[in-house]
Amino acid sequence: MSAPSTVENILSQFRGRSHNALEKHYTATLQSLQSSSSSPEFVENHLRTLLLCINCTKKKRKLPEVLLAQIVKALSEKRRLSWRSRILCSNILQDYGPTQDIQVHSLNPPQDLKQLPHILPVLLNQGQRLGQLDRLAYQMVRWVSTVGFDSEIQSRALASLVVIGTLHGDVMTAEQIYVLCSQVSDWLSQASLEQAANPHSKQKTKKMTALVTEIDGALCQDFFTVLNLSQFYGEDHLLNVHSFSVLRSLLHATLCRDPDSIATSQDRAESPSDSAVSFLLKAQEALIEKACEYCLRVIDQCERRPARSQDLDLVYACLIEAISTLDVLCSIDSGLVPKLFPSIKRVCTRITEEGASQPRVMLSLLQFFINHSNSVVHDPQLSYHQFFGPLLGSYYDNQCVAMDTIIFCRDNLEHLCENSTMERYFPNLLKILAWNPISFLAEFIHILPSMISSSSAVEMLHTILDLPCMTAALVANYRAMRLMNDPVYADTISPAHLKSIEGIRNPDHKPLFTYICRNQSGQGDTISKLNFLHSLLHEMESHPRVMTCAESVPILLKLYFNTILEYGDQALVCQLIPVILERAGLLYQIPAFQKDVRKVLSEELVSIFKQCPSLIIEERLEILDYVSALRHITGNEDFFLHVVWVVGEYTSTSYDKRCSTDTIIKFYEALETLLYEISVLVQSTPNGKDLYSVRLMTVMMTALAKLASRCQDLIPRVLLCLTKIAQQQTKTSSDDKHKKVLLDRANELINLLKLPDIASAILGPPPDINSGRWHTDNITSIPILLQAASKIVPH
Repeated sequence: MSAPSTVENILSQFRGRSHNALEKHYTATLQSLQSSSSSPEFVENHLRTLLLCINCTKKKRKLPEVLLAQIVKALSEKRRLSWRSRILCSNILQDYGPTQDIQVHSLNPPQDLKQLPHILPVLLNQGQRLGQLDRLAYQMVRWVSTVGFDSEIQSRALASLVVIGTLHGDVMTAEQIYVLCSQVSDWLSQASLEQAANPHSKQKTKKMTALVTEIDGALCQDFFTVLNLSQFYGEDHLLNVHSFSVLRSLLHATLCRDPDSIATSQDRAESPSDSAVSFLLKAQEALIEKACEYCLRVIDQCERRPARSQDLDLVYACLIEAISTLDVLCSIDSGLVPKLFPSIKRVCTRITEEGASQPRVMLSLLQFFINHSNSVVHDPQLSYHQFFGPLLGSYYDNQCVAMDTIIFCRDNLEHLCENSTMERYFPNLLKILAWNPISFLAEFIHILPSMISSSSAVEMLHTILDLPCMTAALVANYRAMRLMNDPVYADTISPAHLKSIEGIRNPDHKPLFTYICRNQSGQGDTISKLNFLHSLLHEMESHPRVMTCAESVPILLKLYFNTILEYGDQALVCQLIPVILERAGLLYQIPAFQKDVRKVLSEELVSIFKQCPSLIIEERLEILDYVSALRHITGNEDFFLHVVWVVGEYTSTSYDKRCSTDTIIKFYEALETLLYEISVLVQSTPNGKDLYSVRLMTVMMTALAKLASRCQDLIPRVLLCLTKIAQQQTKTSSDDKHKKVLLDRANELINLLKLPDIASAILGPPPDINSGRWHTDNITSIPILLQAASKIVPH
């Protein structure tokens, strides 16, 4: 049994538990928590089962109040519970809340403040009223501001205060924000430059302590930051690091608000006093100054080469955080932009010139440029090209880079559309979806319309249809590169996939793979040897990543055509008709994918002609060529009959006055010749084998009848054609049921065409028939037509 099936079976069992069984388990869990003899494993098993009982259903299961009280007590007091049990208790209370049944009246002793990491999420989940966040904020501000208090508790309180300020901005008063900003400013600037003593040493003799070092091993000559290294860290060092880690969120939660909107502790209903606002503004100015100094020092430190290679990730992570924090500071005070911009530009220049492959750093720089380039007249186009071109082309398979890129595009969509970045680099962006089709489909549904323009629409359609082929090429390229560096990797590759890897290594095939994996648009809509490329990658069609990507294409296609029909003009839609006709028969060789895509193309083709029926005249040569060839039906019958239906429905002067008799005759002759050819092939097939369906033949017969009703010179010809087809089909070995359907349709059309005026009204009604008042208008002729039709069509 597969893992998902096993999980579903377990969940079904817990969902179906009776009330009595649940009550017994509640009682057993309560007893295990109250008993001092219960082993940690025994308690954990009961808590784990209780958590599953709550999570397995959307129904609200009522827990006994005494059990909830015991869980709260066990979570917050000093006792024998293991850390696993405390995590389970915290998760149970978070999932069960918010509710007034969960109450933590105080965080003072006998509560164990060491358990704050488990208690605070429960209180924050309770919300502002039930969690009594105003009281909690007051208590935590007192902890933060108390000199000599436990640094671990202070760091937890600081993080929780930032969460409260972010989610419930009206909870904290001006005095509390003043205290918080002042304390964080001190922690950022007053950490000691001396290394902490060895906490594990038993020697009490005081030795001369060493200074902390820079990331390259040099002694620190400036104030301490997160990038200073020490053998042992003191509490002031750790609080400095914690302050920097929450600094950006703290700025968002406090400084981005209007000081006049913050209440005081004296009367939250009244506006704050002038002195409170004055003190708050001074504290905020001090925090901004200290934050700027800290971030600029971190940026300077990042220019040093780390003494240990494993510290390189730390350097770049701190650089990203420093740039993002400066971005927030400039949003708060635009006057800082001229002061800070040279440092940001220096970082960008250094990364670009050194060729350092740090796409996440480049993203943070781009965000800064988008927000503040206008203030200093800076053109970041080179940075856009650097990131969305070579960098993204190399790091599309990195999960972190992919997520950051999609979030960046989503948040700055309007700006990226204005400078045509989305349109120019959509092939690179679609690589993210091709490599991660499950993770980012929802995000691409949001950003895909921004990639479509009049110049990129045709290429975009080809690219969407080739998305599974792109995935196959990316997987083959990844395996080829890894095989080059690790020959042992060949043992893990299926022999069937080796052909694709050999194909990508062949220099003759390089242009094909270069195009399908291109970084930007504008290199041509598609390639002439697409079918050959599909054959090279044929063995990759069963790869899970390729299969999953193929499932997303119909969704993207529908979104693409909805965007085109809503915003595109007729000239743009006209360019798509030849592409649709060509690509319906030229898809990557996954049967389910081909079926789903052709179904979408069929539906969207009908929608296009319904909105722009005159396209039947403008694209008549392409359509005429398509419906004249028998090869377009093979394996593509459903799409072909939709094209035939469109020809029969919209080749009329009712939709376009340019539709001449000559045009109608050409379409008629093409369909008639093809229908005769199909009828002969069906007649010659052996028993049990139907080359072409009855549905195709009936649609073609109806289309011929519609064309003839609009050009009465064709009526004798179509009567002869329908009669011959009916006679030929009586001699076939097809199923009797299919024969009856076809003969009935032929007889109906023949009888109808014997009355040309009525046939014209029924087979070619005016376009406004759906919006007219045919059911209420007394002078309409529809009742007469219906009476005549009832006599023509046999019951």
